[in-house]
Amino acid sequence: MVALFWVCAMLLLLNWAIYPLALYLMSRFVRQPVFRDPETWPPVSVLISARNEEAFIAARLSNLLESDYAGPLEILVGSDVSEDATDSIVSGFSADNRVMLFRSEGRVGKSHMLQLLAERASGEIFVFTDGDTIFRPDTLTELVRPFTDPAVGMVDGNRRNSLEDETCESVYWKYEKWIRAQLSRLGTVLGATGAVYALRRSSFHPLGIQRSDDFELGVMVRMTGWRAVFNPGAVAVEPAPDDYRQFQRMARIISWMCSSGVIMFFMALGRGRIGLALQLFVHKFIRWVTAILLVLLTISAGVLWAIPFYRIIFLLLTAFHVLAAAGLALRDVLPGKLLFPFYFWLMSLSTAWGVIRAIAGRPSRTWERSEEMKA
Repeated sequence: MVALFWVCAMLLLLNWAIYPLALYLMSRFVRQPVFRDPETWPPVSVLISARNEEAFIAARLSNLLESDYAGPLEILVGSDVSEDATDSIVSGFSADNRVMLFRSEGRVGKSHMLQLLAERASGEIFVFTDGDTIFRPDTLTELVRPFTDPAVGMVDGNRRNSLEDETCESVYWKYEKWIRAQLSRLGTVLGATGAVYALRRSSFHPLGIQRSDDFELGVMVRMTGWRAVFNPGAVAVEPAPDDYRQFQRMARIISWMCSSGVIMFFMALGRGRIGLALQLFVHKFIRWVTAILLVLLTISAGVLWAIPFYRIIFLLLTAFHVLAAAGLALRDVLPGKLLFPFYFWLMSLSTAWGVIRAIAGRPSRTWERSEEMKA
């Protein structure tokens, strides 16, 4: 039990304390990247994979067309056999030749759809976003600006929730944005934010014919030698799901990302990119099993109750779990800071469930928008 306790404790400390501290210290020795305007703004292709987006797609297209981006712009919408009015709404924008609709003949999933759109795109920069997302007028400009550095292959954006209520993801995202800011200084942002990110055409390297989600594309940028940065000025707003749908969403995403992470981990080792492999292990793998590690840590500390040190740790962990349970019961009453244990556990459990689904051979490759999210 002592060995189990310390293995779990060190893995958790590595992910949640040592790794952030190391990033902070290393980034202090690197100058903050300066994003400048290019002499000529490059052509941009916005790629949207859509499935039953009739409630959002008109606003999404209008929002993009109202962007202040100074260069050539095209918007490609891939309809993954939408069964609602998505196609007709997009076709209604045909008067503006910057908007193009492509409909697949059968369900292909978001990842494959993005590849099909990339084959049809003409821009030097690919911007990836979702059908229910809204950009600020300058978001496209902010996504493109860092590409004035010829070593930059990916620019990650700043996703915000459109609702005022704090959700598990908004709490998590505050921490994640701080991590990404440190990584951006080093050019080592890991993965991308699906609602708002951009790649050079030449840095678009899917793992396979049906694999091109934000996580994989973002890591492959690093794998192929490009720098990956985060620009907090590239702001996107998207609807905030409630806690239950957020849990399901994160589990679905992680169930797909697990196999990607393992593939790219061994790929990085094979290509001698030890730093990238280590980052995948610490930043992703450990985080995905945080809930399991916490349970094992608590159990082992409880078994070792007779020893004062482990007794204290057990009591502290128990208090944290009790606060999480209180947050579940009183999340409409407690202040935001006291809800952190609940949101931390919700995020950790959803990722752990995604790992279990992946191990059980049930990862999600396609998705359906729920009726609640359509409303």
